[in-house]
Amino acid sequence: MIFRSFYARISLLFLFLVVILGGASLVIAFNASQNLFDEVEQLLNKDYASSIASELQSIVGEDLSQENIQEAIHYMMVLNPMVEIYLVDSGGTILSYFTGGTDPVLRDKIQIEPLKKFHSSNGLESVLGDDPRTPSSRKPFSAAPVNMNGEEIWVYVILRGQSYDHSLALAQSDYYIRSGLFTFLIATLVTLVVGLFLFFLLTNRLRRLSLGVFAFKEGRYDHRVTIRGKDEVAQLGTAFNAMAESIQDGIVKLQDADRSRSELIANISHDLRSPLTSIRGYLETLLLKENDLSEKDKREFIEITLRNVAGFQTLVEELLDLAKLEARQIAPQRLPFSPAELVQDVVLKMRSQSDSKHITVNWKPDPSLPLYNGDIGLIERALTNIIGNAFEHTPQDGTVTITLNQENDRLLLCICDTGKGIPEIDLPHVFERFYRADKSRTRTPKGSGLGLAIAREVVELHGGTIEADNSKDGGAVITISLPLIV
Repeated sequence: MIFRSFYARISLLFLFLVVILGGASLVIAFNASQNLFDEVEQLLNKDYASSIASELQSIVGEDLSQENIQEAIHYMMVLNPMVEIYLVDSGGTILSYFTGGTDPVLRDKIQIEPLKKFHSSNGLESVLGDDPRTPSSRKPFSAAPVNMNGEEIWVYVILRGQSYDHSLALAQSDYYIRSGLFTFLIATLVTLVVGLFLFFLLTNRLRRLSLGVFAFKEGRYDHRVTIRGKDEVAQLGTAFNAMAESIQDGIVKLQDADRSRSELIANISHDLRSPLTSIRGYLETLLLKENDLSEKDKREFIEITLRNVAGFQTLVEELLDLAKLEARQIAPQRLPFSPAELVQDVVLKMRSQSDSKHITVNWKPDPSLPLYNGDIGLIERALTNIIGNAFEHTPQDGTVTITLNQENDRLLLCICDTGKGIPEIDLPHVFERFYRADKSRTRTPKGSGLGLAIAREVVELHGGTIEADNSKDGGAVITISLPLIV
C-alpha cells in the first residue's frame, strides 16, 4: 500500500537516481583523478628521457653494441627501478629494452607519432604512448632522440612500469574502496535525507490538496485548501478553491432553480386549473340545462367560456415565449428605430386602460435622443408589459410618469406610478415568474403573472439591465438601461 502513494514512488525514483548518478560520479572522479595523475607525472618527468639520452650518448658514444647499451640501461635502471626504458628506431621498432619483473614484452613495435609529438611540445602537451608489455594499454612516458652510428634512435621511457602498476593497483584498490565508498555512502545518505525531507514538504501540499478533493467528493462543498507559495502547486490550490467556489455557487443555483421549478409547476397548475375548471363548469351547465336555459344565458355562458379559453391560450403562449427567451432561442432582429416614438405608440395603444381609471400619463420625450438599434417587436412587448403593469397598480385618478434620457452611451427609461409601491422584501423577486408580492400588487385575473419576467429577458437579451425600486412618494419605479453601442 505504501508504494501506491506519490511520495513513496517519487522517493524510490529519487533513491534510484541518486545511486546511479552517485556511482557514475564516482567512476568519473576515479578516471579524472587517474588522468590528472598521468598528466602531472608526465609533466614532472618530461626531461627524464633527455637526461637518459645524454647519459647514454656519453657512455656508449657511437658504439651501438648490445653489451654497451645493456650496461648503460642497467645503470639507469638502478637509479629508478620503477621505469621501463626502450630504444626505438625512427619507424617505431623496439631495438633494445630493459624492464623489471618477469612479464614479457608483447610488442616489438610501437607508434612513433606520440613520441614526436611529445618531443615537439617539449613535454608540455599531455600524450599517452603504447605500453610494449600490454596489448592495448597506453601510459604516460618521456621520450628524446639520440644519434647513434648516424641513425636517429629514440629513448622511450615508460614512467610507470609493471612493478609500479602492481604496487599502485594494490594500494589504489584498498584506498579507493575505503575512501570512495565512504564518501559515496556519506554523500548518498545526506542527499537522501535532505531530498526526502524536501519531497515531504512538496508532497505534503499535494496531500492537502488531495484531501481537499476527497472532502469535496464526499459532499463537504465548503471545504477549501490553504497552500502557500507562488509555484504550480500553489496555483493548483488556488484553481481548486476557485473551482470549488464555482461548483458551490452552481449547486446553490441548481437548488434555487429546483425550488423555482417546483414553485413554477405549482403556479402553472393553479393558473391552468382555474380557467379549465371554469370552462368545464360552464360547458357542463350548457349540457345539463340545455333545455332550461334561455338563448341569452347560453350566449353568455359561451362568451365566458371563450374568454377563459383566450386567457388560457395567452398564458400558454407567454409561457412558451418566456421559455424561448430564457433558453436564448430567440435572436433579436436589430434595426434602428426611435425609442421615443415607440414609447408614444405603446402609451397610445394602452390609452383605453389608462382612461378607464382616469390615469394621467406624464410623458415628455427628449427630441434629441438618438436612434436605438434593437428588435422593435421585443422592445415593444417589454414596454407594453411594464407600462400595463404600472396602469394596473395605479389607483383611480393616479399618475404614471415616463422619462427617457441618454446618459453617456446608455439609454435610460423610467416608469413611475403612484401606487402603494413594492415591499422591500419583494423587490429582488418582482421579475420572477409567477412571483406574488402583497395583495396590493398581485396580478389581476387579466394578467398572466409573466409580464415582468418576459420584460427582464427581453432587456437582458439586448445587453441591458432592469431594476425595480420605490420612489420617495411610495410608488413603484421600473428603470431600464440599454446600451446604445452594441
